Amino acid sequence: MTSDRLEGVRRELRRARSSGRIHGAYAFCGELGTGKREIALWFARLLLCRSTQEDPCGSCRSCRILATEAADPVHPDLQIVRPDGAFIRVEQIRMLQRGLSLVSNERGHRVVLIFEADRLRVEAANALLKTLEEPPDATTLVLVAERSNALLSTVRSRTTLVRFAPEAAARLIELLLADGLSEEAAWLAAEIGGGSHGAAREWADLNLEPALEMCEFLARVQEASVSEILDFAESFRGPTEKSRPRTELLLSVFDAVARRAAEAAADKRNHPGLVGWLDRIEAAASSRRELQRRNLNPQILVENLLLDLKEA
Repeated sequence: MTSDRLEGVRRELRRARSSGRIHGAYAFCGELGTGKREIALWFARLLLCRSTQEDPCGSCRSCRILATEAADPVHPDLQIVRPDGAFIRVEQIRMLQRGLSLVSNERGHRVVLIFEADRLRVEAANALLKTLEEPPDATTLVLVAERSNALLSTVRSRTTLVRFAPEAAARLIELLLADGLSEEAAWLAAEIGGGSHGAAREWADLNLEPALEMCEFLARVQEASVSEILDFAESFRGPTEKSRPRTELLLSVFDAVARRAAEAAADKRNHPGLVGWLDRIEAAASSRRELQRRNLNPQILVENLLLDLKEA
């Protein structure tokens, strides 16, 4: 997201605060790197600031407390909830609610930030509904998530949605090419790590080499022998928690490759090819859901996905 778009979100939130029309619950939703976390932290500082300025003043007691932990703020009236492992659990929500039942420490506004809210377990989301519908006085909850449709509809209906749009893909690729990345590397970083130039570069620094290797293997998987596919899948062998990041990276690369192929088929009016690649996209999405929900064997998941692609 460009700075102009972020400034537009800030402007709306400033207006809500100055008019006294702050909602009790928000959902900040957008892809990785679109600035939603940055704005959530800024909004928390703004609501906790004791001045009436348009931005956190930096000098009141509340701002001084927050300044000591600028990257990951600590404040007696700020509660932050993150996934405990793969999910946000009902026990975390109940602990949050117990804290909100107490009087504000600083006798001012209270803020709750729930990061990766799309990882709320169903029972945790249901436990949160009453608090979202009727937050305590002078309390604002901000749910931060990549996808609004991953939140329960009952949760979405009780929040004010703020969407964070990604930077245009063509512009992002242009910036990455100017950084010296190859065309394939720039395309991958924009597709998977995109949202902003900084997010795409950070993703590339961490993941580009293995992602390019995966992309190269996927390009020739239909010509590869079954033994080659099984050998490749064996590199995902190991405990699920250790192999999960590599498996999720492969699923992201697979999805990007399939989407590019589907777009090419659509451009050529190749209907059977388009349908086939759309099926592959859904297969990758289904594999990702299963990986998140159950303790699946990543090696078997990768084998099935690639053998299915070979036979397609």
